[in-house]
Amino acid sequence: MRIEFTYARPREYFREQRAQAGRAAAAPSLLGGVLLLAAGIAWGLTALLSAGIKDELALAGPALVLIGVGLCIRAHDRWQDELAVPASWCTPRDWLITDEALESSTPIGSTTWNWAGIRYAVRIPHAYFFRAEEGGRSFDVPRAPLTDEQEQTLEDFLVERGMIIDEPVRVR
Repeated sequence: MRIEFTYARPREYFREQRAQAGRAAAAPSLLGGVLLLAAGIAWGLTALLSAGIKDELALAGPALVLIGVGLCIRAHDRWQDELAVPASWCTPRDWLITDEALESSTPIGSTTWNWAGIRYAVRIPHAYFFRAEEGGRSFDVPRAPLTDEQEQTLEDFLVERGMIIDEPVRVR
């Protein structure tokens, strides 16, 4: 087997790959923000509609709303930070896939993974995701530049070696 191609992965490629991590990073701040917004609005409405809350305590409603908005902004920032990738990740990369190894290279360097060191592969919508035995390192091969024939050849190769699994592994 010999599959060669050059491909520059767009930022959207990484946004889709990293979406779950982005949601996980943003969720605590977003949940706290929404809860504080709801509590602040409820507190503020209660203060406006009833004379039973003292003026000093009435200010707690708007304060909770401000804190809630701040947490929602923090959630958005954490989500964006998780999805951001260096520009170098989007530069053209040469791929060479053979029976012995998979090589990925750019003008500044290259990396080779021998198949013997690959624990498993997962087919995801836009890529094949590989997990290496050593150090738990992972890498991906984009599917977009592969012809149907190349993709079938790669998939047959992975299935033949018992490397491909159908569902992503969830780490808890």
